Amino acid sequence: MKKLFFLFTGLSLLLSCADMQRDQFLKQLNKLDKQLLQIESKLEEEQIKDISSIKSKTMQTELRIKQNLHLDTINMALAKQLDAYKVMRRSVKPLMQQYMKARNGVQEEKKLLKQLKRDIQEGRGERHRYAEYIRFERQKVKQLDLLCDDFLRQKDKFFEDYARLYPPVEAFSQTLLRKNQQR
Repeated sequence: MKKLFFLFTGLSLLLSCADMQRDQFLKQLNKLDKQLLQIESKLEEEQIKDISSIKSKTMQTELRIKQNLHLDTINMALAKQLDAYKVMRRSVKPLMQQYMKARNGVQEEKKLLKQLKRDIQEGRGERHRYAEYIRFERQKVKQLDLLCDDFLRQKDKFFEDYARLYPPVEAFSQTLLRKNQQR
C-alpha cells in the first residue's frame, strides 16, 4: 500500500512539474506572439500604397531627360543630382522586396508559433526539445524585428531622397521638354 501511495505521489509531482513547465512554455510563446503583433503593426502603419505611382513618375521623368537632353557638356552639380536620382529610383524594387520579405516572414512565423503552441498544449512531439524550439523561434522573431527596422530606415531614406531630388529633376525635365517642343 505504501508503495502505491509513493508511486501515486511521485506521479502527481511529475505531472504537476510538467504542467508548470508547459505553462512557462505557453507564456513564452504568448510573449513571442505579442512581439510579432508589434512588428506586424509597424509594417501595417508603413504600407507603401503610393510607391507604384512614385516609381512611374520617376521613370517618366528619367525617360523625358534621356529623350530631350542633348548636351556635349554638363554641369557637374546637375550630373551628381541626376546620378543620385537614378540611384534613388533604382532603390524602389529592393525596398519593396524587403517589405514583402518582412511581411511574409511575420505571417509564416505566426503560423509556426500557433502550431508549436498547439503541440505544447497537446503534448505532441519531442517534449524534451520544446525549450530548444522556443529559443529558435525567439531568434527568428528577433531577425524579423531587425529586418523590419532596416526596412523602415531604408523607406525613410528613400522618401527623404525623393522629396529632395524629385522636384528639381522633374522641373529640369519639363524645361528640356519645352525647349525641344519650341525647336
